[in-house]
Amino acid sequence: MKKVRDVMSKSVICFSPENTVFEVARILSEKNISGAPVVDKEKVVGIISTSDIVKFLKTKLKIGSVHELPSLSLLFLDLVKTGKDFVELKKDIKKIENVKIKNIMSKKVVSIDPEASIFDAAELMDKHDVNRLPVIENGKLVGIVARADIIKAIV
Repeated sequence: MKKVRDVMSKSVICFSPENTVFEVARILSEKNISGAPVVDKEKVVGIISTSDIVKFLKTKLKIGSVHELPSLSLLFLDLVKTGKDFVELKKDIKKIENVKIKNIMSKKVVSIDPEASIFDAAELMDKHDVNRLPVIENGKLVGIVARADIIKAIV
């Protein structure tokens, strides 16, 4: 049976709690990933996802309903629909440009050991409704396993 160690990504993009929302959004977009661990002093202290960022921006920029959007680019289309003028939008963005991800990240971290089976990982993801699990060994982040990694491993 395959273990998490066999399918996890060992090269993990991580963020500091002090990174800003816009820095993280840019990097997630550039790397084409939907979330990543937040690490402080070598300890995973949270998870930040595009969903966290979209919810935050929709609330702070007061745009539309708070329904889920599949991407950050669609958020900006939603902005256009609201009819906010550019000057007003620029002022709103200026107010939140230095917000740190420690204020919006998910602080409840569900992690897994690298020796666990991929089925244990799938069960944890399903139970906690998460898309990725930091892989922790001896208290340190050694990888990350996503739903896509599990699916690739079983097909």
